[in-house]
Amino acid sequence: MIHTSRQARPTLRRTASATPSLNANTAEFSKQFGFQHLLNSPLPSPALPSIVPRHGKKPTTRLCRRAFRISARLSSWLVALILLYWLARQIQSATGPPYSVTFLSVNVNEYNVAGQGLSAQDAVPILVADAHKNPKWTVSIPRDAEFPLKPSQYADICARSVQIVKQLSPGHTHFHASSRESQSATGFVDVQEAHDQGLLSIPTGGPVQPNTGAVDDGSKASVQSNIEEQTHDKNRDPTVCDKSLTFLMESADAGMGKTLLGLWIAYGLAQEEGRSFFIDDSNWAYGSYATFFNPAPVPSCLPPPATQRLPCPRQTRHLVVSSSTYQWIFAGLIEPLSPKRHSHVPATRKHRAFSLARIGHDALFHLTGDDASYLSTRLTELDSRTHSQGGCTVGLHVRRGDRRPWEPQYSDSYIPLSSYFSAAQSLLNQHFNPRNITLTHQAATGISASTLLLASDDPDIYTAPEFSSSMSKIDRAQSQIFLASKATLDAALPDPAPVPTSDPAFIKFVEPNVGWEGGFFASIFWGLGNAAEGRRAARGERPERPQETPNEETRRLREYVGRAYLMELKVLGHANGGVVCGVSSFGCRVLGVMRGWTDVEKGERWKNVDGGYPGWVGLVEGD
Repeated sequence: MIHTSRQARPTLRRTASATPSLNANTAEFSKQFGFQHLLNSPLPSPALPSIVPRHGKKPTTRLCRRAFRISARLSSWLVALILLYWLARQIQSATGPPYSVTFLSVNVNEYNVAGQGLSAQDAVPILVADAHKNPKWTVSIPRDAEFPLKPSQYADICARSVQIVKQLSPGHTHFHASSRESQSATGFVDVQEAHDQGLLSIPTGGPVQPNTGAVDDGSKASVQSNIEEQTHDKNRDPTVCDKSLTFLMESADAGMGKTLLGLWIAYGLAQEEGRSFFIDDSNWAYGSYATFFNPAPVPSCLPPPATQRLPCPRQTRHLVVSSSTYQWIFAGLIEPLSPKRHSHVPATRKHRAFSLARIGHDALFHLTGDDASYLSTRLTELDSRTHSQGGCTVGLHVRRGDRRPWEPQYSDSYIPLSSYFSAAQSLLNQHFNPRNITLTHQAATGISASTLLLASDDPDIYTAPEFSSSMSKIDRAQSQIFLASKATLDAALPDPAPVPTSDPAFIKFVEPNVGWEGGFFASIFWGLGNAAEGRRAARGERPERPQETPNEETRRLREYVGRAYLMELKVLGHANGGVVCGVSSFGCRVLGVMRGWTDVEKGERWKNVDGGYPGWVGLVEGD
């Protein structure tokens, strides 16, 4: 059978004519099992795939081979594109910086920033090359430039500086407040050193003055406050400070809290780094620093020339800090607002920001003049009236106006007053009934003898029904100066009638009284004493730094607003039972610094009712 089978195989591979040569047994077998059609079918073509695949290999089709060839070509093209991109970046790094800056040669007297329309008249960071052709960078400020520059100009310098740092050191993207990098790490050269080394071209108006102690004539003469005071101090060292930090009170923010908190942190930073500290209030919306505070500690040296005071980087010898540059100078201290991102922030960051602010608070937050006298009397009165009867004081700071809560459910409105009241009652119970047992007669007496000190930018809060059920007395934090509603203003001074003119067809329009109902709004503040300015602010058309100086009425009203705010903070911070506030407002954060880290960390005598953020925070992204 095996031999017969081998004889039959070639017959099957040829033609059907070989079929009769098969023996009878094979024919009968094929007929029985129906294989006759296979024996009579033609042999398969060699070009067609085999019916039975070869052992160990999968059948390869023309489609598979074509797909493989296409994939190989695409991979080759991708590798080529990656190599071209890498080569382009290498060429760009070798030939020069990004489009926004250009190199300077030592002998160039003018420069420009390519594609930006800037010239030697602009304050701008520039790239220079040292004697070994190594790229360095510094900041060029024309000698005849106004000091201080506008906040937007300082922000622009910092933003451009970041781009230069990215170009020279890809691993560095901003200037952290916690950074201890040397100047050489980022390629930065200070203005004086750059001029001494011949790296910086001669600025407009003459060369940079050497560090001989003389104040640069290009500095603006109207630098105010302790800078001006030190310039005329005969007992002061006649040389320029080796390192300094100048804080600019000017801010686009109408409120005072952000400036106050930044001032304290900047002072703490200056003390930590051994910098002489100066304050410039020449463009502060609230007027003179001396109107509100005692003079700041006076350095024993001269302030630096205006051309050497730079907003970036943090490592510069003479640093200028304003609210427009917080995000760069205080980068290592700013907290993210997102709860998810906040959970990844080291706990030491918050404590460091608080510690720096506390240093500034202890040194600078001392009110002056009549306000200091009033506060002394007011605090003594509260102690004798409340504490002597066995009670305590709890402060409530309620911010309304244009400051919205962070808690999502109240982001388009305000935190209910009932939340403030409940938190205040909790502080009272904690003070008189710490074990949370049944309220004793003594505890009830202490609560009824206590006083809730209320401070708000909305005058209607003081008569809100939510506080009517309180066992404790409700009182204003201070009554020296307070914001009034239109109804109160009209009662004291009714709206004046229109004034007739010589032409009977026309009358002179007189602005009506404007109250603070709803709270503190920036447009109302900017419109104090100048209604037209307020309308421009409401439309978003107020210039960054108005050309016209505020009139006497405007200055007086703004000073009243600032003085009232500071006195309220002082009284609330003194409350021995604690304080309740919403951390989305800067006033609440300032109160946390006043209370101390223990109260803030444990949340025992500093209660935050804004659930959108866990606990105290100093500066937040997007503030």
